[in-house]
Amino acid sequence: MNAEASRTLIERVRLEDGATTEDLHFIERALTQLFTQLSRFDPQMVDIGVRFKDRGRPGMRTSLELHVQGLPAMVGVSDLSDTKDALNDAEAKVLAQLRSNVTRRSDHHPRRTNV
Repeated sequence: MNAEASRTLIERVRLEDGATTEDLHFIERALTQLFTQLSRFDPQMVDIGVRFKDRGRPGMRTSLELHVQGLPAMVGVSDLSDTKDALNDAEAKVLAQLRSNVTRRSDHHPRRTNV
């Protein structure tokens, strides 16, 4: 994925509970796999939310929410205490849902072939 595509997607990230603009570079690096998968979509169709509830405290909960126009909402949640590990865990859960939703959508819309 090129840097410009990554910058465009990072602009689509909503920072919620516990996430700040200082986290954007960290989030961009942590979500590389997700951004690579999202590069097939128009960035204007994508909305990403990142939340670190009770960050740095026992019981921290990290959530990653993804909305892609035309697909169901996808949410990954992690209770891991390390912020990087938690974001990677949430990303993996969202990636699995994204792949499943894209596959399901393509199964419902078969390509037309010329006969």
